[in-house]
Amino acid sequence: MIIKLLKIAIALFIWFISCTNFAQQQIIDASSVVSYLLDHQKENGAFGPYNKEYTDLAWNYPAMHTLKILGAEIPREKEAFENGNKSWIEINSRKNGPWYWSFFQKAQLYKLFNKTNLDFETGVKRNQNWIIKFKPRKNYLELRGYTNGYFFDIPSLWHMIGALHVLDGTILNKDYVADYLRKRQAENGAFVDDVTEVPSPTNLETNLVITSYAILTLNSLGKEIPNKETCIKWLQSCQTPQGGFKYNPESKEISNKADVWYTWLAIKALNILGAKPKNTKNCITWLNSLQNYDGGFGDRPKWKSRIYSTYYAVSALNNLTSNVKLAIAPKTLKPYFKVIPENKYSIFQAYHKSPSGGQGMIDSIVKMKINLIGVKSNIKTIDLNKGISAQVENNRRYAKQKGYPLEVLELPENYSHKLKWPNSQKADHVSNFIIPPNLSHSNALLYKKAYLAGKKGFTWSRFKNNVLSPIKTLKKGTLFYPELDYTIVNAYRVYDDGLNGGNGYNAVPGAHFGNIDWVRHFPYKERWEGVLPIVADGDAHGNVVKWQKHLLQFRNVFIAKDYHYAAYIDASFNRRSVCVIHMPSGAVRYYGSAEAIVYLKKHRKEWQWWKDQ
Repeated sequence: MIIKLLKIAIALFIWFISCTNFAQQQIIDASSVVSYLLDHQKENGAFGPYNKEYTDLAWNYPAMHTLKILGAEIPREKEAFENGNKSWIEINSRKNGPWYWSFFQKAQLYKLFNKTNLDFETGVKRNQNWIIKFKPRKNYLELRGYTNGYFFDIPSLWHMIGALHVLDGTILNKDYVADYLRKRQAENGAFVDDVTEVPSPTNLETNLVITSYAILTLNSLGKEIPNKETCIKWLQSCQTPQGGFKYNPESKEISNKADVWYTWLAIKALNILGAKPKNTKNCITWLNSLQNYDGGFGDRPKWKSRIYSTYYAVSALNNLTSNVKLAIAPKTLKPYFKVIPENKYSIFQAYHKSPSGGQGMIDSIVKMKINLIGVKSNIKTIDLNKGISAQVENNRRYAKQKGYPLEVLELPENYSHKLKWPNSQKADHVSNFIIPPNLSHSNALLYKKAYLAGKKGFTWSRFKNNVLSPIKTLKKGTLFYPELDYTIVNAYRVYDDGLNGGNGYNAVPGAHFGNIDWVRHFPYKERWEGVLPIVADGDAHGNVVKWQKHLLQFRNVFIAKDYHYAAYIDASFNRRSVCVIHMPSGAVRYYGSAEAIVYLKKHRKEWQWWKDQ
């Protein structure tokens, strides 16, 4: 009898679970995309990222363009345009930022609404004559050089030429531009982004994004694409068997995976060349595999949806087919929610590159409810044979003596570290990592060797192998990130090289003093939210008294079993660390995995470090 009742109970349980799963399943199609995008419309009518209060051009343009492609009505359309036609860097007159990318988006948004303003923005008018000229980028700053016709690489060239084309500008030296591009075409028909005076394009360094931008630029100028058939074959060879496109058919780099951006650009370039993907059916299927339960599309299969990846996918399907609504195939999906269990962890707070100092600094940090700091020590004070400075050793000793719940670590900014990005651009501000505590003798020697190697100005490939890789193997691993990643193309390469245990950067800077929110400043960084840890980097330039305001603006709030280094790294690698920013306006912004953000919001009273006004 008991066995019979048990069987009935099991059967009822299975039936209940099946009914619940069936109830949660939904048919997701083109109408779901519209709903997804409209869920991102803010109070001012413009569009912005999910779970954030802000909006601007970087989210407004792709959202509105996608809705237009789908033939959907845009509520409060006039307000949406008026409140979302400028980038954050333009609104706030920032010196550095993705200016060329934003310029292009702005021109496209104006075109979408048939706006023909004569004065487009300061220094740029419609129907203007332009002399285009290459001007090398001297450092990490991307300045607004397009107002003078300057470009510094092929992406900046295309974004400038593409925008000026929309604004009815006249390029007076088209042959100069075409010649610049032709010199960067390799034997395989594709292009490289070599910023040196005498480029030496090789097949292995050719890149789909760069090739597509070169084709788009030449087409915009009315110039023939050299070695057209060879170029078509190369683009087609970038398609994977599953249907998406990667950036190079031969590269073994871990970053070289199919992505919706690469796929969108490949289709645009092939269209210009009068060609199609080698397997259009698989491409359509792969693009559909990116759609999620919320109706949006991710950058890769099973990645979270965002507005820009949704735009790329819908635009690509529109270019591939005669009916985009039918191309977005109906699919039955069910939600997938990760949940951080209750009563397993506690909540702690970390701050990267905090001010250095003595006992008073430690006392102040503890009063601010911070549990782990990476001190921005002067590298000259660090004993390279131990991986720690006398000051931080004293800090650790004092915190232990006082019984403070605080882990003190070294996180110097390695200003002497230099490298060359894949396009030969010389770069600095590229090396930030926490030095694990209590290094063994062998680990300390490994640290010293890697630190000294970082000063040699290696290429990105050699920098990865000789600096990042050994540093990331110390003890339980560490977070290694640049302060600046320079360009969108570069960011995709260097962060994606760090995915799945690769040798690239394994964290993304998301907060910084001054401009505070770096994801809003550099919107492409949102792509890695929930994929790589987003780091709040204080970059202290003063003592704890001078830096107090910045210490109270943002933290990495992490969910872990304790506050020590190993637990923080474990939380960071397992989606339990969130970059939390308390804005001067009072708004709170979270950058991290969905499950960690939900958990922190639920337990906010336990960790909130500021007082509500």
